[in-house]
Amino acid sequence: MTKKSLMQRFDFLTIKQGTVRTFNKEIYEVKASLVVKNIQTNTLKKVEDIYYDIRTVKDKHGKVIAKRKSPNQDLFIL
Repeated sequence: MTKKSLMQRFDFLTIKQGTVRTFNKEIYEVKASLVVKNIQTNTLKKVEDIYYDIRTVKDKHGKVIAKRKSPNQDLFIL
């Protein structure tokens, strides 16, 4: 079993056109300046407001690049 790398807090913001999915199944597009946009409601939020709710981070091709299994864990790079 290989050890997964811990993702630094806002590392996923370096991806272009990526998405994040929260534990309550909301999906956000990653935007510039630490902002994410809800794809259903078009509302903008600061990443810091939803960071601990983020479950999955995907790149623009839909490939999962980071994940956590529970809100109490850290994001890990896959």
